[in-house]
This record gives sequence, C-alpha cells and structure tokens, in this order.
Amino acid sequence: MNLETLMQKHQKDLSEMDWSILGYILENEQAILRMSIVELGEKVHSSKSSILRLTKKLGFSGYSEFKYFMRQAKQNNTATQEADLLDLQMKDIENTVKLAKQTDFTALSEALEKANTIYCYATGYSQRKVVEEFSKMLMLCDKRSIVIPVKTELDISMSMITKDDIVLFVSLSGETDAIKENILSLNARKIPVVAITAFSHNFFAEHAQYSYFYYSTPFTVCKKEYIAQSLVGLSVLVDLIFRKYVTYLNKEFEEGNEW
Repeated sequence: MNLETLMQKHQKDLSEMDWSILGYILENEQAILRMSIVELGEKVHSSKSSILRLTKKLGFSGYSEFKYFMRQAKQNNTATQEADLLDLQMKDIENTVKLAKQTDFTALSEALEKANTIYCYATGYSQRKVVEEFSKMLMLCDKRSIVIPVKTELDISMSMITKDDIVLFVSLSGETDAIKENILSLNARKIPVVAITAFSHNFFAEHAQYSYFYYSTPFTVCKKEYIAQSLVGLSVLVDLIFRKYVTYLNKEFEEGNEW
C-alpha cells in the first residue's frame, strides 16, 4: 500500500488543507524522510497539531509511524520498479478501472448527448492525442466534437461556447494556471465542464460538474533522476467513457423502438 492508496481510502475525511499538505509530501517524498514534524509544518505553512491530526486521519499513531510507512513504501516501490515495471503499468490500469466501476456515468452520457457541441481541450501533447481519438470516436455517434489545440484558440472560442454545449478538459495535474480563468468563466456562464485528471484533489476537478480520475504512477529511468509517466490510465478511462456513452445510446434506441 502507498500514500496515494491511503488518500483514496480516507478521501472523505480529508480537508482542503490536508490535500495541500499531502500534495507537498508526494512531490517531496525523499526530503520528507529527513524532516521533523516542525520542519514539515514550516514548509507547508501549517501547525504541528494539524500535521499530527492528518497522520491520524490516515490511520497512523503519529508522525513517526507515518515517516516509517513512507520509508518502507519508498523501498517497496524501488524494489517493484527494479523487479517489473509492467506490474506498475497493470496496477495503474486496474486502479483506474476499479475507480471507474464505482462511478455512475449516466449523467455524463446524458449531458454529452444533449450537448450541441462537445469542445475538448488537453493541457499537454500526449493528452491531446487521447482527446483527438475520443473526438474521432464521437463522430461515429454523429456527435459534433471540436478539439481545441492551443490556449490561444481556447480563448478565442470562449465567446462561441454556449450553455447548450459542454467543455471537456483533460490534464495530468488539473492545476494548469493558464486554464483556470477559462474554467471559472465557464462556471460563471453556467456552461457544463468535464474534468479528466490523474487522481488528486485539484482545481479542474473541483470546478467541474463532471469529474473523473485515472491513475498514472511516475517511475525513474535508468536509475537517474529522469521521471517517466505513462498515460495508459487516461487512455483506458477515455475509452471507458466512450463505451458508457455508446451503451447509453443503444439503450435509448432500444427503448425508443419498443412497441
């Protein structure tokens, strides 16, 4: 078990401040192992008691036990990477599918079918390739879909997007600063927003009417500091969303043709 799994397990108990602290911990796992609770508090601008409460929410007796867990998880993760990176890939896929199975996609399917146009925007090149494939698949359903390739064109398109449309954002972090203003503008105009991001508490998901998560576990390359991050979980989730949409359409068609 790793920290992300614990975060998912206890997500209903975690406050926004807790998510912020955990986000810092995930980004600085190596440094955390050398920090005292006071030092961590200074880094995240939080009190010692707040961090202690957080560790207890996650099921630990205190900060020392939490650090021990982090150290063991890191050692286990390193061993796993050295043993077989394919296992890591399969775990991302399995966790993505497991989370999706606990999610009801009916409301999203209804919103996609109701929308005049589905606008799609991805914050990175790799994510955009997945979105482009999704857009092509929507054409099979006679659904109008437009992939917006760059931020400038997103800004230009904003005035053309109406309440009868829906806007889908795909991101890894869900925290791309340049896009936040666009999402807030869409919120203010009551235009439906869909956020598809890696599993985390993030801005995109928080400000979307429909939010969905995939898993993407980073790993080091050739024992160097280079970090690789696969988006296979994203591809699986987007394909699943399309299949749920087609299932919804087929059901509507069958019911409409009943005598």
